[in-house]
Amino acid sequence: MRIIAIIAAALAVAAGPAFAQSVPDAARQNHLDLAERYLVLTQGGDLVKQMRGQLEESYNASGMPAEQRAWLIETVSETLAEVMDATVQEFRDDVADSFTVPELESAIAFYESPVGRSIVRKQVDMSMEMQETMSALLMPRLEGLTEKFCIRFDCSALGGAAQKEAR
Repeated sequence: MRIIAIIAAALAVAAGPAFAQSVPDAARQNHLDLAERYLVLTQGGDLVKQMRGQLEESYNASGMPAEQRAWLIETVSETLAEVMDATVQEFRDDVADSFTVPELESAIAFYESPVGRSIVRKQVDMSMEMQETMSALLMPRLEGLTEKFCIRFDCSALGGAAQKEAR
């Protein structure tokens, strides 16, 4: 019984600093709130709606049956929204540590303006287009890189090792 009491006391002493650190003071909480608002404006919120529109456009052009399209659009949109919310929460501390309060306040004021919202929408579209362009440019180069690798090294040995690992 004495051991249990000692363990409980040790845990309470060890956990005390952790609990004390987990509750930010008012200034830090304000900084975290600003970081979250910045992330929502630049990475979340309306962007999920915009990405849903892009999904609808893409899936509607796929020739997929309507029921499948609707399910995919809804499910992928919900998943994107969940991931964006989780990303904002995960990244909030990093943003607060990277930007000062005045920087976040200025950025938020800008991104809440009509020009700022327009820029965010355009950045999303351009990012999607850039990813498509990069993929198209990257694939032939990766194939060429694989060929160069196989000229330099024995790829047949790698294939055998990969088959052994798959077993």
